This record gives sequence, C-alpha cells and structure tokens, in this order.
Amino acid sequence: MNCKLCSALFQEFLEDSLSEELIVEVQDHIRTCSKCRVSLRTYTLTVTLSRKVDPPCCVSPETLDRLKKIIRERLLKTNGVPV
Repeated sequence: MNCKLCSALFQEFLEDSLSEELIVEVQDHIRTCSKCRVSLRTYTLTVTLSRKVDPPCCVSPETLDRLKKIIRERLLKTNGVPV
C-alpha cells in the first residue's frame, strides 16, 4: 500500500465499504505513515463538517450532481481508483 492508493480509499474506508483485506492494508499503512494518518484525520473532519452544512440555496440539485460527477472523474483520472 502506498500513500496515493491509501488516500484514494479514504471515502470507502470511512463508509466501511472496502473488502476486509483492503481495510487491513489501509489500517496497517495508516499505523506506519504519519502523513496518511494526518490526512485521514483531516479528511474525516472535512466530511463530518461538510455534512452539517446545507448546500447553497442557489445551486440546483442537477448542478450538484454534475459537480459530484466531475469530481469523481478527476479523482479517477488522478488516482486510477474508482470513486
């Protein structure tokens, strides 16, 4: 497990949607990599805080869906891992 792959798996890790094997690999990597440990804490905090904020009233649901799709595509292109 390298840092790039580990960080690409953060969302699925937090949602508990990874295979048991990948969960163990991410946990092992986080245990030994302080950079990823901090990144996961930051990511977790960001997700938690963002769930407490309503989307701006001026953004339509369709626009939000398009933005999410663009973000997923860019993460896939950057990390090579489906999001």
